[in-house]
Formats: sequence, C-alpha cells, structure tokens
Amino acid sequence: MRRLTMLASAALVGVLSTPLWAIDHSNLDEGRPLRFEDAYPVAHGEKVIETGVGASFERKHDDRIFLNAEALYGLVPNAQIGLGTAFSTDPREVDGQEKSGDLRLSALYNFNQESLDLPAFALKGQANFPTGVDSSGTDLGFTGIATKSFGRLGLHLNAGYTFIGGEKGDERDGQYKVALGTSYPLGAPQRTRTTLLAGLFTEQSTFRGDKNVLGAEAGVRYQLGTQSTVDLGMGSEFAGPDQRSSLYVTAGISYSF
Repeated sequence: MRRLTMLASAALVGVLSTPLWAIDHSNLDEGRPLRFEDAYPVAHGEKVIETGVGASFERKHDDRIFLNAEALYGLVPNAQIGLGTAFSTDPREVDGQEKSGDLRLSALYNFNQESLDLPAFALKGQANFPTGVDSSGTDLGFTGIATKSFGRLGLHLNAGYTFIGGEKGDERDGQYKVALGTSYPLGAPQRTRTTLLAGLFTEQSTFRGDKNVLGAEAGVRYQLGTQSTVDLGMGSEFAGPDQRSSLYVTAGISYSF
C-alpha cells in the first residue's frame, strides 16, 4: 500500500508539473491575420497549430479561395521552427511565385528583449520547396524583424529578401518585401483579450518592369481561451501592376498545446 501511495503521488506530481501552455494573443505571426509579424517566437517547448481560410478578389484574374496551415514549435529558448503549406483554387499562385501545395520550412531567432532605447530584433529564414502544382525551384528568403512598444502601441517593421529559383521568362530571380504594422491591445492592463492590427506593405512585382505592389490592411486577434486565438483580417493592394488583388479577407484560428 505504501509503494502504491508513493507511485500515485509521483504520478500526480508529474501531471501537475507538466506545462500547460497559454497562447499569447498578442504574439503576431505572418499571415495571422496580416503580412507582418513581431520579433518574438513562441515559448520554449510550446507547440502551436495555426490554420486559416481566405478569399482574394482579383483585378484581372479569376477570384480565388485559399487555405493555409502551419505548425510552430519553440525548439530552444528564443527560437522557433515552423512547417506550413497553402492551397488555392485557380489561379494556383498563392503569393507571387509560391504555388498551391508548396511546402514551407522556417526558423526565427530573437536576439533581445526590447528596452527603453532599443527595439527587439529577430531574424527569420524560410525555404519554399516546389512540392505544389506546376511548381519549380526552391526559394530562400531572409527577413529582419524589429518590434518596439510606445505605451500600449506596438510598432513592427519587417524587411526581407527572397532568392527565387525556377523563374521563367521575365519573372524576377529575387524580390524584396517591406511591411510596417501596428498593434494595440484593448482593455489593457486590466483585461486584454482583443488586439487591433493595421499595416502598410510594399513588395517588388513578380515580373521585371512592373511597378511595386503597395497595399494596406487591418485586422483583429481575439483570445477565446487560454489555448486558442481567432483572427480576422482584410486588405487591398491598391497600387502596382494590373495583376493584383483589389480586396482580400482572411480568418483563422491558432491553438497551443
């Protein structure tokens, strides 16, 4: 009986010591729901599944519906890795030369916490593999991320460049992207479940000689419980080449375990 009691006690201690992750609704990831992200990874050992659905209303192409999913893992302190994909109806381009069904592998490392004088800095690397429909060539991208708070208002700057493989004809072999975003938690510091988001972005066009894409977007993240967050976003590529989106909307959910 004593041995049984000791074993039961040990099992109880083990269960109670198992970490129960509380997802941070203010932690911003690219695409959930807007194009920018912050400089902070998920916690060490935390696992997050993010998925969403959206629609893009095109100026010159057929409108399309897309579905995306990504798994994130806090591999070591201050670093996360991710694996994701996206599927789209015709036309099969998801984002520039990324095709429906391509596999994405990413890693993000945070260098520091922000201070009164310095923002938080992070570096993200991403590889896009040609596993999708009519896809060719592997794309390698790198993004520098800075996050700085001014009171409750957060500012997030993302600047990146992607080396594109498998380009054809007048398609570029590389593209830069810049996004500037803001986040504002409602109800802080007493009770914060909702974060408002807004951003501006620009990126090189897919084809040489075309104008840069310019766009604006807005969204919201809402914490349902300790482990789940939902998001909603919308935006427009209001300037650039004729082949761009006049309006797009996204909705998704993130779950931590």
